[in-house]
Amino acid sequence: MTAPPRRTQDQRRAETRRRLLDATIDCLAEYGYSGATTRRIAERADVSVGAVTHHFQYRVDLVAAAVEELVRRRLVGLRRALDELPEDRSQRVGAALDLIWGDFSGPLFTVMVKLWVAAGDEQELYARMVPLERLLARAVVNMQPELGIDPDDTPHGMAVNARFAVVVATIRGLALSRAFEPRAGHVRDPWPAHRAELERYLLS
Repeated sequence: MTAPPRRTQDQRRAETRRRLLDATIDCLAEYGYSGATTRRIAERADVSVGAVTHHFQYRVDLVAAAVEELVRRRLVGLRRALDELPEDRSQRVGAALDLIWGDFSGPLFTVMVKLWVAAGDEQELYARMVPLERLLARAVVNMQPELGIDPDDTPHGMAVNARFAVVVATIRGLALSRAFEPRAGHVRDPWPAHRAELERYLLS
């Protein structure tokens, strides 16, 4: 039986980097920015601390790379889901709202929020996150026509852009509230009622 070919150095480096980014994202989700220490990340990735510093000299470099990976994953997920939206515009807008809500209420968004909280006291982390957040925001805005929210197809024209911004801000706030407010016992899912109002707002 022929032995599998040995991986090249570049392949091993890429694999280690992927494991480090996955471990960093997991640790940020579980422990927050302050708790996602280099040692803890190394243990989660099953590598030495030296291997971490070999790939990323400073922890903020590793976290920034993890943020970039988070943004990439969110955009890939959104793009993939776009292909499954209904063709009918009224149905497409409702499905698009569900898509945006799913993104903002998912674990990747929670990690981003924790990082933004930490960035308030970490100037270098803040500087790394700002351009990535702008990239994500622009990408979501540019998806409007594919989401069924095209200014050219409505009597409101460019006002739809402002309406869409309000919708995204509302969903973001709702996701923040659900993720971090202490709640006792069973709480009714707030999304269906908000979804109906936001859909009427966009289609009116």
